[in-house]
Amino acid sequence: MTRSLLAFAAAALVAVSASPVMAGPRAYEDNKLNFKNCKNADVTARWFKAELTISEAGKSPEEPSDSIEIQNWDGKCVTLRWDTDAAHFVFSEGDASETGQMIKYVAWDGNLWAATRTYAGFFHARVADKGDSDPRSKMQAAGDWLAKNNINQVPAADVLAALLSSSGTSNN
Repeated sequence: MTRSLLAFAAAALVAVSASPVMAGPRAYEDNKLNFKNCKNADVTARWFKAELTISEAGKSPEEPSDSIEIQNWDGKCVTLRWDTDAAHFVFSEGDASETGQMIKYVAWDGNLWAATRTYAGFFHARVADKGDSDPRSKMQAAGDWLAKNNINQVPAADVLAALLSSSGTSNN
């Protein structure tokens, strides 16, 4: 009987550890954005007033810049900057540009995340797994989950939850 109980417990532990419940954080606040840039390198952005600094492993951090290049969910290269007067991001791709409160980015591990600005950092929410062919279809569920689980009542989480729940309007 003890042997059967131990076998069941071991099997349950394996099942739970492989489940989405144990897959890592789904949302968090941080002072940095860890993302894939347009050259597919793992880089980190941090705010420096209204500008961003970029750092990459093995290199000295860059001087603050008013814009950075990120890889969006579609794998496209998007230039991102913060418009202080309007309090939103400006996303540019070629001659086209749009504005929004939400960044859709590829994390270092390839998973697809969304983030919005907090005063000195970002609030992040995981939306879809690496290789997901339709991450936009997961946005509402991610937003609903975030709204339900924002137990610390973080204002940026409320903003991001609302943007995700409405499936966002930005193609960045």
